[in-house]
Amino acid sequence: MILVVILNLLALTISAMLGIAFFTLMERKCLSYFQSRKGPNKTLLGGVAQPISDAVKLLAKEPNMNSKSNFAPFMLAPCANLTCSLMMWVASPLVVEFHFMKMSTLFIISCMTMNTMSLMMMSWASNSNYAFIGMMRTVSQMVSYEINLILIIMTVINLTSQMDFKLMWTQQICSSFILSMAPIAMARVMVILAETSRTPFDFSEGESELVSGFNIEYTSGSFVFLFLAEYSSILVMSIITTMMFTELKPSGAGFYLMYSMVCLLFVWTRATFPRFRYDKLMKMNWTQMLPLTTYALFLSFTYKLYCTMKS
Repeated sequence: MILVVILNLLALTISAMLGIAFFTLMERKCLSYFQSRKGPNKTLLGGVAQPISDAVKLLAKEPNMNSKSNFAPFMLAPCANLTCSLMMWVASPLVVEFHFMKMSTLFIISCMTMNTMSLMMMSWASNSNYAFIGMMRTVSQMVSYEINLILIIMTVINLTSQMDFKLMWTQQICSSFILSMAPIAMARVMVILAETSRTPFDFSEGESELVSGFNIEYTSGSFVFLFLAEYSSILVMSIITTMMFTELKPSGAGFYLMYSMVCLLFVWTRATFPRFRYDKLMKMNWTQMLPLTTYALFLSFTYKLYCTMKS
């Protein structure tokens, strides 16, 4: 039994790494076509091996460290960040279902919270003003939008009566249910863009004012870990969004097609929208997104109460 779990986790990690590699390749190719230019096309067969060459180049760099940094937390924080991101893949339908994963929604929320703590550790251990400012922006942004994310997850749990992402699709069997969830799905997309610090909400890495933000002191292998953690979170959030708002069976081809479209949405927004303003981002959260998600949760409770009384 233990050997089966270890093999499942190993297969899950390999699948996640391959997905990250090809997603970065797709992002660079799509961005190049959006901007009417050529993307990676020299490495191996039309640029297929470009992610591998990028990883080798980064790992071959000499690791440098600020003399005022705290060594142990400075080196452990990227590992913790990547570990939290990879742990969220347990809720995905890519491998055999784990018997202990009956409440994957709570597990995902816990991993996201730990991910925020690892970012705080990175910035504190760097002993850099730029990293500290980037950390304050990132933590305030992620904590604010985590509230909306939790409310959206609670709304879907209340409507589907399932706390496992893999089983939510079984309750979404009618078109009226999917149409009623469309506004929440749109809010979910905006929330995951802010939660993963992607364009147009990438304030943690504003190059013009923060010089790369919280990860400014990281090079070589440590930067690779941060890069993998960021893109791993994007892929996991795309999978969870697909499982929450579609009636597609996770083992079917339609599920993976929809999952790919959600991933493409991240690239599309990066190519289309400029960076938002930070004060407008926080104002949008507290004056628009939070009332919307709270109202959706209230409606879901009212609907469930009505169904209970009717039955």
